[in-house]
Amino acid sequence: MYRTRAALRTGAKTNPGRRHSGGKTANKLRLNMKLNHLNHESKTRIILQYRGGLKPSPFWQGLVETQLRKLQGLAAIASAQVTLQWQHEIKPPFRVVILLEVPGPDFHAQASDHTLEAALLKVVHDLERQIRSRTNRRLNKGKTNTQLGFLPGRSRSAAATGA
Repeated sequence: MYRTRAALRTGAKTNPGRRHSGGKTANKLRLNMKLNHLNHESKTRIILQYRGGLKPSPFWQGLVETQLRKLQGLAAIASAQVTLQWQHEIKPPFRVVILLEVPGPDFHAQASDHTLEAALLKVVHDLERQIRSRTNRRLNKGKTNTQLGFLPGRSRSAAATGA
């Protein structure tokens, strides 16, 4: 059962289907809490740099934000440094470099392609692979007794008796 602040003060119980003094049902309160939680998680600082004659545009900014949102469910991204570069003399001409600052070692990737969108997709795919790989490696790294030092010859009691 959900209780409003007033009900908590007075000790009264409320019914989740009925309207509360705040004018919202318990379901709406629960939905608002979920939305606030999602909004709080999506506050990733994005630093976007343009090089080689590329001009800042809302289209590129939106494309980068959309692609980085895909990675937010996989890792707690504090900030992302994204560099979009156009290399005139080199083929393929477009290069994207992304550095994701996360708790623990950071993730970074770069890719080149003939279009900026394709290079961005390659980088995001590579970062997704790195994040999943690190997550799986951490989950599969279950500690065994030998790793924890629970061998009979290594115990403190065996060392004290001179064994």
